Amino acid sequence: MLFKMMTASIFKKDLYKHIELREGCKKEVYLDTLGKPTGGIGHLLTKKELKLYPVGSELSDKVINEWYQEDIEEALDACNSQCTLLGLYEKEFKIALTSVNFQLGTKWYRKFPKAWHNLCHKKYQEAIDEIMYYDKEKQEYSLWYKQTPVRVLDFVNAIKDIIGE
Repeated sequence: MLFKMMTASIFKKDLYKHIELREGCKKEVYLDTLGKPTGGIGHLLTKKELKLYPVGSELSDKVINEWYQEDIEEALDACNSQCTLLGLYEKEFKIALTSVNFQLGTKWYRKFPKAWHNLCHKKYQEAIDEIMYYDKEKQEYSLWYKQTPVRVLDFVNAIKDIIGE
């Protein structure tokens, strides 16, 4: 039991470090690349939060940490449900999938239904192609890849690890 708790603690530490590294931390409310009010470690503000913290507002470490805890737990819960459906439990895949849920939202698979379908059917290369490309034949990358290539490659590489590439 102690080993399992230690392993879970190491996993969470690695997960938090990975997402913070990818998201960065801003101690103020700003508009993200899509024009959405964001603050702290990639937290999208709700309408209620935006009333308390308008764009340009400074954020305390306490608020940033509370938002981060809530957001990462929501993303991890979604990841765990998705991993159960996929039958995939590898650490690096879970970190990458939690990051996807954190960045794109817990319903990310609605934005990439073919990729999700392919993951569910263990068609991993096809899933990778759907994530990476808008049109693979023309080598046109997906909008997600164009916006955040490192994040997409994290996910792609985690999928490749499953198939042993």
